[in-house]
Amino acid sequence: MRTTPIRLEPLTPDAFAQFGEIIAERDAPPVFAGPGLASWRMAYEAVGASELMVVRYDHRPLELTMLERHLNVSQSFVALGGVPSVMVVAAPTGEEAESLPAPGDLRAFLVPGGAGILLWRATWHALTRFPLRPEGAAFLMVTGRETQRELERQDADGTPPKLTQVVDFAARVGVRFEVVDPQGLLAAA
Repeated sequence: MRTTPIRLEPLTPDAFAQFGEIIAERDAPPVFAGPGLASWRMAYEAVGASELMVVRYDHRPLELTMLERHLNVSQSFVALGGVPSVMVVAAPTGEEAESLPAPGDLRAFLVPGGAGILLWRATWHALTRFPLRPEGAAFLMVTGRETQRELERQDADGTPPKLTQVVDFAARVGVRFEVVDPQGLLAAA
């Protein structure tokens, strides 16, 4: 088994643009403003109904072998309680099951506790959000109802999903990933 390092990098709009958007206050003019409020539209999209969920992730080592992507929905994650986290992503590839990101194409971002992320549809991502506090963290997730129900059925009875692709790089190509932090970003998180 070969270990491929993924360098941790700061979350910036430009660095994250091919994977999604940062959910945070904007410098751009709002699309709607009124007395005491301003609002900005995000590029969330779903085929069918959306679902709002709270998902709890445990604190764990910054290691992974599995990625997934959802073909019919963009997904959003915002940590509740201001806990910073690490998000591992890879750009969308062709929709064929064999169309996987190259191991060297994975990126890891430090997501501040006061921000969230919206992933473009079909963006590859780790199955966990890697909260950086020992107690873990709860996240608000916006996803597609049909995609979520299909994942729940798969977990219950093993029915393979059609709206989600999952790849285990360890089983498929003998690679595991480890997020490394040569810039010392975790010390400041």
